Order: sequence, then C-alpha cells, then structure tokens
Amino acid sequence: MEQKCIDCGKRVPWVIFFGNTILSAFQIFVGLISGSKGLVADGAHSGADVVAALMMMISLNISGREDDETHPWGHGKIEFASALLIYTILVVLAIVLLIDAGEAIISGHVKPPHMAAFVAGVVAVFLNYVLSSYGFCAGNQLNSPSMIANANENRSDMLSSIAVVLGILGANMGFPILDSVAAVLVALIIFRTGLRLWIQAFRNLLDESLPFEKVKLIKDFILQYQAVKDISFLKTRRVGQTVWADIELVVSPKMSVLEGHAVAREVRLALIRRFRHIKEAVVTCTCNENPLTPKIVRGLMREKLASTVKQHAKTAVASN
Repeated sequence: MEQKCIDCGKRVPWVIFFGNTILSAFQIFVGLISGSKGLVADGAHSGADVVAALMMMISLNISGREDDETHPWGHGKIEFASALLIYTILVVLAIVLLIDAGEAIISGHVKPPHMAAFVAGVVAVFLNYVLSSYGFCAGNQLNSPSMIANANENRSDMLSSIAVVLGILGANMGFPILDSVAAVLVALIIFRTGLRLWIQAFRNLLDESLPFEKVKLIKDFILQYQAVKDISFLKTRRVGQTVWADIELVVSPKMSVLEGHAVAREVRLALIRRFRHIKEAVVTCTCNENPLTPKIVRGLMREKLASTVKQHAKTAVASN
C-alpha cells in the first residue's frame, strides 16, 4: 500500500468531522430562519455524521493497536461495533424526523420556505458529494469498515439533499406541502440506508465469510500450485480492516510430511503477499483421496494391534 494512501487515511476522519460539523450547523441555521423542515432534517442527518466521525476516530485508534495476548486476532472488531452504533443512531434519527414531518403534513400547517433554503440545499449536495468521494477512496484503499460507513453516510446525505432541493423548489412553485414531503423522504432514505448497513455490520460481528467472488479468487489462486490437488475447506472472516483465513489443502498421499509442510508454508506466504488485506492464514495439508471411514479406521487399528503383538512375540522368542 502506498504511503500517500496511509497518510490520506489518517486525515479522512478529521476532514469528515469538520466538514460535517460546518455543513450541519449551516443547514440547520438556514433551515430554521427560512422555515424549511426538509433542510432542518437534512442538517440533523449531517449532525449524526459528526457523531459518526467521532466514533470512527475512536474505533480506528483502537483497531490500529498491535495484537496482544488477550487479543491474538487484533482489535479490528471494534470497527464493526462502531459501525453498528452509528447505524443505530441513524435509524432512531430517521424515526424522529419521520414523525415530525408526518405531523406537519397531517395538521396542514405548512408554508413555502424562503429561497435561501434552496441555495443552502445545493451547497449541501456539492459538499456531501466531495466528502463521500474522499471517504470512499480512503476507505476502499485501507479496507476500513468505519471509513466506508461514514462515506455511505455522506452519500446518503447527498441523496437526501437532492430531495430537499426539489421539495423547496416545488414548495415555492405553489405546492407548500412538498417541503414537508421532502423531510419525509429524507427520513425514509436515512432509515433505509441505516437499516441495510446495520444488518451488514451485525453480520460482520458474527464472523460472516468474505463474499463468494472474493473467496473464489483466493481458491483459484491457490489451485495454481501443481502440488495442490484440491482444497478441503477455505474459511475466511473479517477482523476490521484485515482478513483471517483457515485453509486445508489436499496433496498427494505420496508426499512426505516435510514436503507437505513446505507446500503449506509457500501457499501461506504467497496469499499474504498477493492479497494485501489477508493478515494471517493458517494453512494445513491432508491427503483424503481415500476417506477414513469408521470401518476403515477400525481395520487399521486391528492391523496395527496384530502387528504389535507379532513384534512382541518375535522379541520374546529371540530373547529365549
């Protein structure tokens, strides 16, 4: 990984934090003085991102610690826990905004906001696009769940800001209810995004495997080795920004233990070099061309016992 990507990743939390803080304060202020429920809702959404950015900085600091005796697989799971909490906040916020906008629509107390809200909405769309693109770039390069979570939040903010801009424009064209409708749309967008990503973060906490296409990529890479006949199993799990894998290779039964160990070691090192997010891989070898069923195991044990008895008998005869 290039040093500039690592340096960029260190700046991302601060850029997102200050960017969302300024944007949230700007949207809520303009929304209140212009009378736009949609813009206030969007500003609250950006405010949730400020909390998310703070949590991201804390989780990245913890996940970056070295492995120790009590955490041999690292501290990366804190990023999934952080993402889970971020999305929980978003879902709750969405419900609150939905209730507030719904009450305004039902009561009929709606009026078109000042056009200053429209300008503020356009500015919010642009800034959210910049922040989300920046966050996605760093998050994908570093494979950071919390960075990607925050980038998704800014992408969601951008979509909700577009809805707010259209609602404000429609409200000033003779349909005042559209501003509150935009607030409802913002709440629904927040709820949908938050719930979907909450489920994904929860699955990662349960050690969900990598996606099928990525597992297949790893398998295809391993099977390029002529000494590897097949793969008995390949288990993967994400621990924050890193991936851990457990692999059992099928090799020829004619191969010695020393040769099998050499193959496993070579495959392990090659995997870590080839896939930069794989932090560790436990690779073992087996030769299961003739699976050992219970019947076969019992037969082998009887043969071993008979051989031992014969050896003892020969020893006894020789000593006499």
